[in-house]
Amino acid sequence: MTNAAERVRQLVDRRGEIQNHDVATALRVSPATAHRLLQALVVGGNLQRHGKGPASRYRLRAIRRRFRLKNLDEHRVWDEVAAEIARIRPLQPDAARSLAYAASEILNNAVDHSRGRTVVVAVAFDKGGTTVTTIQDDGVGVFRRVCQDFGYATPQDAIVQLEKGKLTSDPARHSGEGLFFSSKAVTRFRLESQGIAWIVDSQVRDSGIGPSDAGRGTRVRLETVSGHVPRLEDVFASYTDPGSLRFTRTRATIKLAALGTTLVSRSEAKRLVARLTDFRNVTLDFSGIDVVGQGFCDEVFRVFARAHPKVALEPVGMNDTVAFMVARARAAAAMR
Repeated sequence: MTNAAERVRQLVDRRGEIQNHDVATALRVSPATAHRLLQALVVGGNLQRHGKGPASRYRLRAIRRRFRLKNLDEHRVWDEVAAEIARIRPLQPDAARSLAYAASEILNNAVDHSRGRTVVVAVAFDKGGTTVTTIQDDGVGVFRRVCQDFGYATPQDAIVQLEKGKLTSDPARHSGEGLFFSSKAVTRFRLESQGIAWIVDSQVRDSGIGPSDAGRGTRVRLETVSGHVPRLEDVFASYTDPGSLRFTRTRATIKLAALGTTLVSRSEAKRLVARLTDFRNVTLDFSGIDVVGQGFCDEVFRVFARAHPKVALEPVGMNDTVAFMVARARAAAAMR
C-alpha cells in the first residue's frame, strides 16, 4: 500500500466513512487524484463504496463468510478471516491474539454444541479502531441447549451459570473454560439467543443481561477497541492458581441472578452458589444491587460458607446496606 493510500485508510479509520472531498482536503490533492486513490482502494478490496457520484461515501470493507459446520476446522477458518482483517486494517498483536482465541473457541462451540448446519462469520470496522466480529450459527441456541442439558428453567438461569465457567455437558472433550475466557478476552462480548443477551464489558469489568433481536441459533459479538483489549495472558492469570496453574478462581455478578436490584430469598441464593464448589476463590460482585434480604445473605455467607470452608468468598461492590447484611451473616457464621 502506498503512503498516500495508507493515509486514506487512516482517514477512514478515524472518521468511519469519508467522501472524495475529505481525501482531497486531507492530502492536499486534486479531486481527480483523490478519486483515483479511493477507486484503487475499492478495487484492491480495502474500501467499500456506498452511493453514486460526488455524494459517494467510502468505508472500510466489511467481511462476511458462510461455512458449513460439518467437519469445519475452526483454526483454518479463523486464519482465513484473520488474513482478510490484516489486509483491511491490521490489529495490534495482543488484540489479534485475544480475538483469535475467542473466535476459535466460539467456532468450536458452534461445531460441537449448536446442532446447526451453517455458521456465518462477519467483521465490520468502525471508527476509532473498533473491530466488530459476529459469529452466528443456525442451531438450537446456546441458552436452550444449556437449559436442556442441565435442567435450568430460563435463559437467565443459563447465563448465571455460564458466567461462572466450567459449565460443560461433555467433560471428556470440553473443560467448560472456552466460553468463560472468551467473554473476558475482548473489549466487549455479547452472547445472544432467544431474544436475550449476556453482555460483558472488560473495560469497566461489568456483566449484564439485555434484550436481543436474535431468535433461533446463537449469535456472538466480539468487539475489540484499539488500546483496550485485555492481554490474553493477563486474562488467564486472573482466574488461575499460580501454583497449580488450574482454573480455580471465578467472579459472579450478583445482579445477573436478580429481578431488579433486590435479592431476598434463599432460592435466589441457592441459584447463585450452585457449582461454586468447583472453585477455591470466588469474587461476588454486588454492584447494582441495592438491597439483600436476611435469608439470602444467611444462605450464602453462613449456610454455604460453613458447608464449604475451602471456598473463599470475597464480596465486592457493596453499598452500606448490603455490606451490613453481609457482615451480619458472616458474624452468625463465626458463632459456634
